Amino acid sequence: MKISSQLPTFSYWILPLLLLGACTTGRQKPTGWNDTIPVRYIIVGNVEASAGRNYVGAIGSEREVSLSFPMGGVLTKVCVRNGQHVSAGQVIAETDATSARSLHDASLATLRQAEDAHRRLEAVHKEGGISEVRWMEMETDLEKARQAELSSRKHLEDCTIKAPFPGVVSCADHHVGEEMKPGEPFCRLLDMERLQVNFSVPEQEIALISIGDQVTAIVPALRDRPLRLRVADKGMTANPMGHTYRVHASVIGGERKDLLPDMVTKVQATLGEADGMAIPIECVQTMPEGTIVWVVKNGRSEQRRIEVGDFYYNGVYIKSGLSVGDTVIAEGRQKLYTGAPVKPIR
Repeated sequence: MKISSQLPTFSYWILPLLLLGACTTGRQKPTGWNDTIPVRYIIVGNVEASAGRNYVGAIGSEREVSLSFPMGGVLTKVCVRNGQHVSAGQVIAETDATSARSLHDASLATLRQAEDAHRRLEAVHKEGGISEVRWMEMETDLEKARQAELSSRKHLEDCTIKAPFPGVVSCADHHVGEEMKPGEPFCRLLDMERLQVNFSVPEQEIALISIGDQVTAIVPALRDRPLRLRVADKGMTANPMGHTYRVHASVIGGERKDLLPDMVTKVQATLGEADGMAIPIECVQTMPEGTIVWVVKNGRSEQRRIEVGDFYYNGVYIKSGLSVGDTVIAEGRQKLYTGAPVKPIR
């Protein structure tokens, strides 16, 4: 009877325990939960170095002009291709000059007639054979003929585009027979011996950059080729949309072969001395929730949100989130998870 009276109580307690045990036995642990992950880490410390900023720039030329046909016309000859090197005075393109040549021939004939009449009457004028009024009319007609010939000759010359200086042609795809509008750009001519890099600087940093400062540009398209630059000038008016100022830096060193206009560059500028906590840039990750690093605490990994400051060389200064002496993981983050056991790479 005593045993029978205790059975309900025993069943009441044992059933939840059996269910709990069944649930615990069925849960799968993450793969590698007990594996120790090899990592390479650094100890956070204070550094004293030059702070810097990175900007996005583009290669251009200190001397660059846009060439066009002032009077427009139908293209009859295209003498260059995109990217071609040309010499000063080389013909680049021509439009139909029939009308312009006809006008020039007519004005030239009028000029020659006026010059002949002027020569014939000059001796008569010296002898007093014609009045001063008639002589002034003769000189006026001669000058009008000269100016008409000069204008028509300029019109004829405008039917041909010639390179004003040696450089590289950058043009759109134009073909013979195409109608060019007056003043429509046909091509750009760039002096590739006088290269520069153009980049924009935020207004809060423009005062830190001075004319004559040396900066470095990296060209990703040419296997991160470095270029040494010297700041030549900086804009005096800001872009109203981005509140940035345009800076032009002349190329003073580096291999210039294969450099092309408008190639994107990474400009690295030093903006004075700074000191504080710093870590290598490869330690930092940008996540949807913010900027984070992985740190080691009691032999296990954990994420730490941080706030970064200025750059220096290949590192970055830390404003908050870390303390001197913290252990930050630099390599081996791919397999990390919160609480993962880690060991240093030998």
